[in-house]
Amino acid sequence: MLKTDLGKADKAGASLAPKTPLVVDLDGTLIKTDTLFEAFAESLRVRPLKTALMVLKLPLGIAAFKAAMMREHTIDLGVLPLNEDVLAYARAEKGKGRPVWLVSAADQSIVAAIAERVGLFDRAIGSDGKTNNKGARKAMMLQTLAPEGFEYIGDSDADMEVWEKAAAAAHVGGGEARKRQIEQHGVAVTASFKSPNEGLKAWCKALRLHQWSKNAMMFIAPILGLRLFELSTFAACLAGFLCMGVMASGTYLLNDLLDLSADRSHHSKRRRPFAAGRLPLVQGLLAAPLLIFGGLLGGVLISPWFGVAMAIYLATTLAYSFGLKRVPLFDTMILAFLFTIRLIMGGVLAGVAVTQWLLVFSMFLFFSLSLAKRHVEVLRKAEAGVTKSAGRGYEARDASLTLGLGLASATATPVILALYIIGEAGPSGLYHQPQFLWGAPVLLTMWLCRVWLLANRAQLDDDPVSFAVKDPLSLAIGVSLAAFFAAAAFLPAGVLLS
Repeated sequence: MLKTDLGKADKAGASLAPKTPLVVDLDGTLIKTDTLFEAFAESLRVRPLKTALMVLKLPLGIAAFKAAMMREHTIDLGVLPLNEDVLAYARAEKGKGRPVWLVSAADQSIVAAIAERVGLFDRAIGSDGKTNNKGARKAMMLQTLAPEGFEYIGDSDADMEVWEKAAAAAHVGGGEARKRQIEQHGVAVTASFKSPNEGLKAWCKALRLHQWSKNAMMFIAPILGLRLFELSTFAACLAGFLCMGVMASGTYLLNDLLDLSADRSHHSKRRRPFAAGRLPLVQGLLAAPLLIFGGLLGGVLISPWFGVAMAIYLATTLAYSFGLKRVPLFDTMILAFLFTIRLIMGGVLAGVAVTQWLLVFSMFLFFSLSLAKRHVEVLRKAEAGVTKSAGRGYEARDASLTLGLGLASATATPVILALYIIGEAGPSGLYHQPQFLWGAPVLLTMWLCRVWLLANRAQLDDDPVSFAVKDPLSLAIGVSLAAFFAAAAFLPAGVLLS
C-alpha cells in the first residue's frame, strides 16, 4: 500500500531534473523476498549437506558466497512475489520519461533475470562475485553513474548510506520513523510504502497453530484406557501435546521453506506467509531449528521413550519434506504413519498399550484422508489444464487411482472398527454397554462418504482434518461418536433393562 507525502513529493520533483534516474532496489523492495535466502532454501532442499558446507564460504566474502549459491542452484524467478505498489510507482515515473534502474546487492544473474521478467528497467546492475554492491559501495557507484542526482527506493538500514547521497528518496517499511530518519539528512521523501511483512498475524499462520488439533490424537489412548482423568497422566499428556506442537510447528516452517516454488504455483498454498513474502525467509530459517530442537528437548525431559517417539516422528517428517512428499502414494502412507505415531505417543505418556486394532484402524483412516487431499489437488490441476502437480509426483490421469484407493481404504476403515467391536471390545468387558459402540461405524461411514463426495467434487479443503474441525456437520458427527463411546463405557450394565 502506497502513502505519498505530497508536500515533499512536490519539493523533490521541483529540484530533480526531468531525466534524473529512479533507482529501485531488488530484495525487499521490488520483490517481497530475498533472492539470496531463496537460493539458500532451494539449495537446502536439493543438497542439504553440501549447502551446510557452502556456508563456510562466508568468510571469503558475501559476494563470493552469493555467486557460488547462484551457480549451485537456480530459483524460479518467474513466481517470486512482486511488490505491486513499488512496481506501479516505477511504471508511473517511467511514463513521465524518467530512466528507471534496478540496482541491487543480489548477484548480477538474478538482477538481470528479474529486469527481463518485469520489462521496465533501462539498466540492471548487481553484484559481480567480487564486489558486494551494497550500502556505501552502491552509493559511490550511483554517484558516479548519476552525477546530477538520483532518486532511490530501498527498504533496509543498509540503504541509509544510499539515501544520504540521493536527491530524493522513497522507502518500503519502517513507517514514520524511517521517513524522519531520511529527512534528517536533508533528503525529501517522495513516497512511503507499507512493508508486506505482517508480523504476529503472519507468524500465527506460518506456525499453523490450528494444526495442533491433530495432536489431540495423543489423548485417544489415555481416554480408551480410562486413564486420562488421573492428574499425573493428564499433566503428562498436556505437556507432551505442547512439546509436540512446538516441534511440529518447526517442521511446518521448514517444509514451507523447502517448498517455496511449488507453493507459489498452488491455488491456495501461494498465500502461505513465506511463499507470499509476508515473512522474511531468514526468520524462518532461524526459527525452524530452534522450535524443532526445543520441542524435542522438552519431550525427552517429559519421558525418554516419548522423546524417542518424537525423534521417529521428526526423522519421518524430515524425510517427507526433503523428498518423500514427491513419491506418489507412498507420501500418503507417510502422512498416515505420522498421524498414527501420535496414538503411540499418547500410549507412552499414559502407560497404556495401544492395541493392534487401533493402529490398523488409524492407518487405513488417515491413508484414506491423505488420498482425499491428493485427489482434490489432482482434480484441480486437471481442471486448470496442468498435467502434473508442481512439487509432487502426481499426474492428472492419476485421479481414478487416487479415487479408487481412497474409497477402498475408506470402506475398510469402518469394517475394521466393526471387527474390533465383535472380536475384542464386546468380549473384553471393558465396556458396560458395548451395544452402543455400533453407532461408531455407522457415523464413521457417513462422515467418510461426505468427505469423499466433496473431494470428488474438488470442494474439500486441502486438509480433511482442518475441514473436520471447521465443518459443523463433521463436528456434530464427532460429538455423537464421543457420546456413543461414553455411553458404552460409563452406563452401568443392565441399566437399559431396568
